[in-house]
Amino acid sequence: MLNPTTELLRPEIGEMIAAGEYRELRESLRVLDPADVADLIDDLLEELGPDEAAVAFRVLPRAEMADTFAHLDQEEQEQLIAHLGDERAVRVVESLEPDDRARLLDELPLEVTQRILRSLDPKSRRETQAILGYPAESVGRLMTPDYVKVGVTFTAAQSLEHIRRYGQDAETVHWVYVVDADGRLVDDLHIRKILLADPEQTIDDIRDRRYLALEATDDREEAVRVMNRYDRTALPVVDSLGLLVGIVTIDDVADVAEIEATEDIHKLGGMETLKGPYLSTRFLEALRKRGGWLAGLFVLQLATIAVMGIFDEQLSKAAFLAVFVPLIISSGGNTGTQAASMLVRALALEEVTPGDWVRVVWLELKTGLVLGSVLGVLGVLAVMLAEVVGLVSIDGTTAITVGIVVGTAVVGIVIWGTLAGSLLPLVLQRLNLDPATSSSPLVATIMDVSGLTIYFAVALVVLNELFKQAPPVV
Repeated sequence: MLNPTTELLRPEIGEMIAAGEYRELRESLRVLDPADVADLIDDLLEELGPDEAAVAFRVLPRAEMADTFAHLDQEEQEQLIAHLGDERAVRVVESLEPDDRARLLDELPLEVTQRILRSLDPKSRRETQAILGYPAESVGRLMTPDYVKVGVTFTAAQSLEHIRRYGQDAETVHWVYVVDADGRLVDDLHIRKILLADPEQTIDDIRDRRYLALEATDDREEAVRVMNRYDRTALPVVDSLGLLVGIVTIDDVADVAEIEATEDIHKLGGMETLKGPYLSTRFLEALRKRGGWLAGLFVLQLATIAVMGIFDEQLSKAAFLAVFVPLIISSGGNTGTQAASMLVRALALEEVTPGDWVRVVWLELKTGLVLGSVLGVLGVLAVMLAEVVGLVSIDGTTAITVGIVVGTAVVGIVIWGTLAGSLLPLVLQRLNLDPATSSSPLVATIMDVSGLTIYFAVALVVLNELFKQAPPVV
């Protein structure tokens, strides 16, 4: 959402570009935050096209150019890169933070990435290639090599002088990292400790020898969990030998948390994750992301038809059973989806692990029994009310008997739904698969099939005498 100042400037930006008033355009954009400038460029891309957006981007000061570019979506970044020209594009990429630079180059077409990499200055090229060398969703791809480190033998005064000299380009100076003579991380210190220490005290005297660190090969979700658990704004990253290779900051982790949450929401909705924003997603890609899951679920629903076919003879003798099928399907699907959603989130927050399955089963068994009993009573009342108002005609038996069938089936289905919905994510986690793939539509489909089976099985037992009767002769 654009702030009021940006809203006032937006109509004038296009006019300035059309009139060639680039100095006025530059002064107008300088009063805005980079995030708001990025919103303006996004609007220009949609309304006027990439050429005009590139003009607005070119007039920005170089320092603001990098911050603005980092706030743009991947597709918008690619459009600007294509219209800035090689030399200017290289300057923009060089001005980005190393982690943002690596993320951009990882998404660009290979030939563009290689061309830009070859044009980067040696230092930027080494930093970028080092980050790109880690797995795609690892902590190594998030880290930046711009941080402040001090030796254990430094005094507080020496450390502060060192921070003044080398902290200008650091991602953050709130945390200072302590390394030994070999470059291994041995501690991290909040800068407050150094500022308040006696100038002649050494870092070895100040440090508490308690620190947190991530490994470069850790999954990026680990950075989210650790930073959230310990309320940190930055975390050091080490390699397999314990050498300090970079840091991860809160802004990068917040982006990952948003991406991972979006992936889980999409999977829980029964679709593959979109690569970009909803309105920027190409039509064919949206079809592919959603169509595959829908087709798979459609095939699974054929099992529902198979169950109905198996019990076709019983349905012909007790057609009134079909009237209450929606109650059966909804009770199983809803309870299974609830349980699956809770467990997927609990696993993401590390509130439970697959090893807790016994406790989960016991909790969900009690929950399913109580909820099933309540819904079962409602089911009995629904059957009796349906007969009284004439919504269903029950022949060959009584409404209370059919109510017992529906109520008993609902109790069994709800218990089974809570157990299946809660255990499926645990099983997937144990198999090192994403628990979010136990999506709501998938659980609901499974419960449709199993719920109908339970319903008709209960009906066979309770209405056994009715089914033994010969069918009416037409």
